[in-house]
Amino acid sequence: MEINEVCIKYTCILLTLMLFISGCVTTNKPIVKEVVNNESLSNKKEINKLKSKLLDFENKLLDLESLIKKEQSEKIIEKLDVVSNEDIRFEYQKAFDLIKVGEYLAAEESLSIFIDLYSDTGFIDDAIYWLGESFYSQKKYNKALKEFQKITKEYPNSEKLVEAILKTGFTQFELGDIEKSIKTLNQLIKSYPDSSSSRLAKEKLNSIK
Repeated sequence: MEINEVCIKYTCILLTLMLFISGCVTTNKPIVKEVVNNESLSNKKEINKLKSKLLDFENKLLDLESLIKKEQSEKIIEKLDVVSNEDIRFEYQKAFDLIKVGEYLAAEESLSIFIDLYSDTGFIDDAIYWLGESFYSQKKYNKALKEFQKITKEYPNSEKLVEAILKTGFTQFELGDIEKSIKTLNQLIKSYPDSSSSRLAKEKLNSIK
């Protein structure tokens, strides 16, 4: 009986311990879950803060890049202004000098580059006229006509206008369009009777007749 009582006693104690442990485990599960949830929430807040800081940094970086590009553009514009003030006349003169010495192909190349680079300058109409002359001297009459007519259509106030009209008539003649050539030269004589180009137009008309 004593042994049985001892067994029963220990059995009861064991069951009590098991129930206690089981209860603790059961009780701890929500606690652990709550701790995990709190940590997860805290991590999310930290991540959101980092994302916000990163976005702010990216915006500041974009603003900085925009500012750098603006400064670079302003420097380029300033550089172009310096070139236009100091070097454009020199570059034009170099191309014109090639015409004077009969280097028409080199002049053609030089003037074409000049026109591309300095299309907004006061030398552009002169450059176009002399490009036409370089074509004319090489007997590239279609190209020459295009440049001379560009002066008459796009630069009506150019000092090269009358000469461009004269060379338009000459070029039309070389292309075999005699009627247009005569019409152009007669219009020149009528519009600018006192010009030297008018005298040359009369001489050309006399040779045609």
